[in-house]
Amino acid sequence: MNLVPRKVLMAAGQPGGAAGLAELLSRSGGEAFEVCLATGREQFLALAGQEDVRVALWAGDGPGALPLVEELRRQAPSLPLVLVLEPWDPLAAGQALAVGAQDCLDGQTLDPARLALALDLASARLEALERERRRTVRYQSIVEHQTELICRFASDGTLTFTNQALASYVGQPAARLVGVNIYDHLPAADAEGTRRLLEQLTPQHPLGRIEQTYTTPGGERRWQRWTDWGIFDQEGRLVEVQAVGRDITERKRMEEALQVVESNLRQLIVDNADGLIVAGADGLVLFVNPAAERIMATRAWDLVGRPFAFPLATGQRHEMCLRAADGQKVVVEMRVVPTKWQGQPALLASLRDISELAQLREELRSLSLVDDLTGLYNRRGFLTLARQQVKTAQRMGRRLHLFFIDVDDLKLINDRLGHTEGDRALVAASQVLKSTFRGSDIVARMGGDEFVALALEGEEETTEPISQRLEHNLRAWRRQGLHPFPLSLSLGTTVYDPAAPRPLEDLLKEADQRMYEHKRGKPLPHPGNASS
Repeated sequence: MNLVPRKVLMAAGQPGGAAGLAELLSRSGGEAFEVCLATGREQFLALAGQEDVRVALWAGDGPGALPLVEELRRQAPSLPLVLVLEPWDPLAAGQALAVGAQDCLDGQTLDPARLALALDLASARLEALERERRRTVRYQSIVEHQTELICRFASDGTLTFTNQALASYVGQPAARLVGVNIYDHLPAADAEGTRRLLEQLTPQHPLGRIEQTYTTPGGERRWQRWTDWGIFDQEGRLVEVQAVGRDITERKRMEEALQVVESNLRQLIVDNADGLIVAGADGLVLFVNPAAERIMATRAWDLVGRPFAFPLATGQRHEMCLRAADGQKVVVEMRVVPTKWQGQPALLASLRDISELAQLREELRSLSLVDDLTGLYNRRGFLTLARQQVKTAQRMGRRLHLFFIDVDDLKLINDRLGHTEGDRALVAASQVLKSTFRGSDIVARMGGDEFVALALEGEEETTEPISQRLEHNLRAWRRQGLHPFPLSLSLGTTVYDPAAPRPLEDLLKEADQRMYEHKRGKPLPHPGNASS
């Protein structure tokens, strides 16, 4: 099995022993061996350091060989060494192998072939050991230079190895960490979590992951994520664990910060006075905040998963009228914008209760269209509504009756009885007109002592019946005798015919002229006569 020619350094503890071994080796047919004889211990050790020496052979007794083996290992650690012990000493042989000899032979039973084979195997063994050593050093270097935290510990938690990264992380020398029990330095919750994780490891599923915390000597709390690999014996029992950890403190701090932000945002959404509803692209409701529940008068579970009750058009504002839980009308402004929900396109509808604003708006609108004194529409209100009524009549093909009414002798009442009584006369006139016309008719005070009314013609609602009803109501008011002034009204009428439409201004002018014709035909007033 002479694989490579090698120079053999031989020496012996007794004179002539080395020469005898050389002779024995030559009979083995070992042409690949070149023998170099040393005359004693000192020369043997000196020649062992030469580069061309590939294997050493020493013959002698056991006790004398042990110090030589130790010295040779210090001077030439990579030189293979074979001992020939005579007499054979099993104890010495074991000790020699323990301190670095590659083989021990019994000198009394040695034969040429056995000697040649031993030298070859010694070289092969040491070369294999050297390769393994280099591989171990390489792997150890890789482990030591990893930024990840690496350790091994027994099943009871006792550390058997830590790399430099872990030692630096905890601020202790690696040698001091070996033998330390990890459970003594973990928070109780983390220790319990690690025990449960290891209990779950099996030969079929040896991998587990866990997050743990560590408090540095300076009091800083840091997080790690560990990947544990269980090592089992032949009976399937966990004997050791190899763990690789990574510091995730920055990630955890970011997660905690995001959780705080998310909590704040969620609280803002929950506490928001505006209703917020999220709907998917299919229109199904995904989320409803408490304000939306109040505004919609519906619980969230009755809304989520169902189509939203109103169209969701983005970029526009809509007003809706809803009913609150107490039956009151609620005016809601809805605005819809695109958003994302759980990474998917969605729509966010914000609902704002503008009931008070709508009421105020209506009040302001009423103030601009209604006469303060009488509660009837003012001139602006009449013109606004009358134009709409004309369009309606034109569309329906129905006629309109326009009445122009004037309170007779209002100036005389003001001069003789005072403006307070004059205002009462105007209010009385408005009450008579309200009782005469329908709620759907438009009745207004145009200013001063002038009133108008616009009525859509029905089957019985023509000019003559309305005029008769006005006269009847006026007489009824007079019979009450509650006021010190007479109330007399002059009336002019005209008709809007959709077959021959005319502008509203022309109708007012015509009715006004006819009212003055009616007024001129009346007798002179008699102040104080309530029946005139």
